[in-house]
Amino acid sequence: MKNSVLAIAFIFICFSIFAQSNISLKFNLQKGKVNQLKSISKQNIQNTYNGTPYNSVVNTSSVVSFTLISQDNDQMKIEFLFDTIQSKTSSSMANKETNSAKPAKSKEYLERMLNKFSAEKIIAKISTSGKFIGFENYKAFRDKIMQVMDSVPDNKRDQIQKQADMLLKESSLRTMIEPLFAYLPENPVKQGDKWETTVSQSGGGMSAMMFNTFTLEGVENDQIQLSEKSELESIPSTEPNPMMSSDIKGTSTANMTIDKKTGLILKSSVKGHSEGIITIKNQGNEIKMPMVVDSQSEIIKVK
Repeated sequence: MKNSVLAIAFIFICFSIFAQSNISLKFNLQKGKVNQLKSISKQNIQNTYNGTPYNSVVNTSSVVSFTLISQDNDQMKIEFLFDTIQSKTSSSMANKETNSAKPAKSKEYLERMLNKFSAEKIIAKISTSGKFIGFENYKAFRDKIMQVMDSVPDNKRDQIQKQADMLLKESSLRTMIEPLFAYLPENPVKQGDKWETTVSQSGGGMSAMMFNTFTLEGVENDQIQLSEKSELESIPSTEPNPMMSSDIKGTSTANMTIDKKTGLILKSSVKGHSEGIITIKNQGNEIKMPMVVDSQSEIIKVK
């Protein structure tokens, strides 16, 4: 009887040690295999101008396919294709909808750029721990899309050029890729452990930093559960005399399920809130617009 009790106690001790053992989380992608993630987001935005609030709702979705083309030690070279980028904005001021999968008319220059954007592949270097290293073919990628500028008339060239520059900035492209990988820890972790990552955000002429804290909540059936708390803070523009600047702060929370074998996101859901001031300069005038944004988004692995 005594021996049986000792044996049972030993088994429970072993289970306890196993449950608390460290695991190493790294990306382990199969070369040549196409992976695909779909992102969906909804933003409720309230701007205030001259004391009057203006509300708008922005729904966006994108589908990105990516393939490991080579790996050298802990550095991966991954080829990305943004199959579809959709955006629909509804407000009291105007409604606008774009879809990169739909052919644009000859004079819809930005939409034509989106068509080319979704047809060209860009290659990024990313470490097996999810650190973004840089692009391999950024200039060639950008040059192919900017060929649309050849057909833009002189009276619209400056305007389209500025909009195209915001769309194709290297930092904006990084924003579309980096968050899909920047969630793994550098070192082995066990349940309850926390780690931090920092991700840059850029778009629409504004830049920000996301400071993320992840927690390993559990491991079950080769699926890893993570929770995330993030803080967002806008950063000053590096451009001389920018037409638009922002002073915005925010927070968000997320739950993620990732594949233990590959390290890839299986599903993720995020809720966020941010607010601050947008400053717009136009012909010597300066307009300050308070802004509040409530958002929710999801990422789902579809392939």
